[in-house]
Amino acid sequence: MIKCDFKDSDDPKIQIEASLDLLNQINDLHKQNKTIELDFGSVNWLLPCSALLLSSRISELTAQGQHIKIIESTNNKVAKFLREIGFPLGNSSKKETHCPITHFKGNVNKEINKVLENINENLHKNFGDGVNYLIGELSDNIDAHSKFTYASLMAQYYPRKRFFDIGVLDNGLTIPGVFDKAKITFKDDCDAIRQAMEGVSTKNEGGRGFGLRTSKKVAIEGLNGEMHIYSRAGGILINPKRREKYVKLQKNPLIGTLVYMRLYIPKKRLNIYEYTE
Repeated sequence: MIKCDFKDSDDPKIQIEASLDLLNQINDLHKQNKTIELDFGSVNWLLPCSALLLSSRISELTAQGQHIKIIESTNNKVAKFLREIGFPLGNSSKKETHCPITHFKGNVNKEINKVLENINENLHKNFGDGVNYLIGELSDNIDAHSKFTYASLMAQYYPRKRFFDIGVLDNGLTIPGVFDKAKITFKDDCDAIRQAMEGVSTKNEGGRGFGLRTSKKVAIEGLNGEMHIYSRAGGILINPKRREKYVKLQKNPLIGTLVYMRLYIPKKRLNIYEYTE
């Protein structure tokens, strides 16, 4: 049995790294052909980033025939929240403050459009087209460049706290993997992500450089937000003051790429054309 333990924190970094440790344990049991049992009994708080990471892998392994048993949280609010968002296999229902977990294998834009319909009905008007742009840009990059076989998306709006969380995850080549294939030199996986953020082109191999660069400007400068990008064994966290923090994940590398953003309601309606290229 794997005990799922998360600190009661609003910090995505803390919960993402806890999730990566759990994913490592899940993958180890899967490799050993053992039944996987996840105990969420003591979980009192779970951010969308954690729900997304765990849900995507659980759903993917379940589709492959892996038996996974989940023990619900004894916290009724957490248990209800996870059911509403369709944890772990996804859900198509609409709620006022969140877009349930969506897993997809094929047409990314088709699935994204369903999510956008719900988002547009409930977000504060000052977000303008910012959220739509960011989701569209990231999904386009997944579809065109990552060569994924499984991808997931989820969003949660916190009106009282005045921020909006959104995560996009895929199991594709990863940013460092695309750089390797394109024979682009980088010091480590963090450096590959940094170069992609700066718009380094991977030519015919695609990559997320341009999408990440423009998304960063909209998210950080336009919406005073923060970005968490994890890919293979590296991660970069960028806060509203544009300070970057690098995270090395040699112990618990991510199979794929996660882009997670926390976006704050701007004081006036966002004009994305001030930040896009």
